[in-house]
Amino acid sequence: MTFGKHNVDWQQRVDFNRLRQDRLNKAHQAMHKYGVGAAIVYSWDSMRYLSSNFNHPYTRHIPWFPCVLIRDAGFPYICVREGVDDYWLRRDSPWLEGRLITDEVLAAPQLIDLTEEADATQKWTKYVQQLQSLMKEHGVDGLPVSIDFAGAYLVRALQDAGIKVVDGNSWMLEAEMVKTDEEVELLKMAASCNEAGYSALVNEFRAGMRENDVQSIMSKAIYAAGAEYIEGWVVCSGPRSAPRSFNYSDRIVRPGEIMSAEACHVTFCGYKVCYDRTFVVGDKPTELQKEVYACTADLQYKIMDLLKPGITTHEIARLRPRPHDPFKSVAELREYRTGFKNHFGGMGIRWNTSPSCHLSAPDRVLEKNMVFAYHAIFWLEGGDGYAVENTYRITDTGCENLCKWPFDELRVIG
Repeated sequence: MTFGKHNVDWQQRVDFNRLRQDRLNKAHQAMHKYGVGAAIVYSWDSMRYLSSNFNHPYTRHIPWFPCVLIRDAGFPYICVREGVDDYWLRRDSPWLEGRLITDEVLAAPQLIDLTEEADATQKWTKYVQQLQSLMKEHGVDGLPVSIDFAGAYLVRALQDAGIKVVDGNSWMLEAEMVKTDEEVELLKMAASCNEAGYSALVNEFRAGMRENDVQSIMSKAIYAAGAEYIEGWVVCSGPRSAPRSFNYSDRIVRPGEIMSAEACHVTFCGYKVCYDRTFVVGDKPTELQKEVYACTADLQYKIMDLLKPGITTHEIARLRPRPHDPFKSVAELREYRTGFKNHFGGMGIRWNTSPSCHLSAPDRVLEKNMVFAYHAIFWLEGGDGYAVENTYRITDTGCENLCKWPFDELRVIG
């Protein structure tokens, strides 16, 4: 990470104009590859990728107003409401000039709405007619339309108009897979925000505090470091960590207990990393705690040896590391009453994205600047649970760990 987070006049830092244009170009190329003429896009992350519009983060939780990307027609069309959001979008986003439209051009009904069938049919029929006019204007009428999320009324209206409806996720995820240099820089900045949170946690957390206090301490530092938002939390301690509880509570953390803290997907300029660290609170770790933690951390070193350009996602799925050291076999793991799990997913402007390292997913060859998160979780039944997660970028010869907070040994806090 060469630069600071904010642009200055004396140094060329993240080139956001190039970032926007590179992402848009990759999207249009993918539309050509998949034969898509226009895309109705509801995904909040996809809209950020295509338009660089940061607006209404609460609409991440439900499909709200879509944008429409028409092949080879530049940035997507975005529906705005006069006197509500049109002023700030025009002022903040000059690259969207000519792409901010009102209901008169494209009246997008809400996808989730309490409505009568006749009324919904009428609204979606009008929307599709307006969409056809835009497609004709740009010379792509008659081509398929992709949708990423949809309700029955939208699909029916498209099909009744004779439009072929295709999947809108595959081509979008493919466009995002290989990151540009600007995207990699923003991922590192997101990681640095998370590291500010861990630093505050080490300095401020004390035995007798609650799991909720982890959120309070880390959130203040993460947002002060420039993060846009945190998508969620996993904080678990003591018996709640074995097996791992994927949430958080007001449980009091006592001396000698293990606690893992994951500020899920700390986001900077739209980009996020997965990051998890485990600590022992208020006392020196026991030999058993150190030994089991070492098993967990060892999985990260094994995955680092595995990640390199040229290997395929199916090979990774088959070779995914198992914690057999110092344990000799899975049977011996069971004898010690332990358990483990690990997951592996693409990262970038969304989490758990493509390419996916599962045998049920398409086999992909790893390329430079693909980015993955790897989460190793290990627990002793009736004891403690341990978790370490890093985000890795594929390089020319191997991989780079974007998460710099140390994990080689179990650290004491509080």
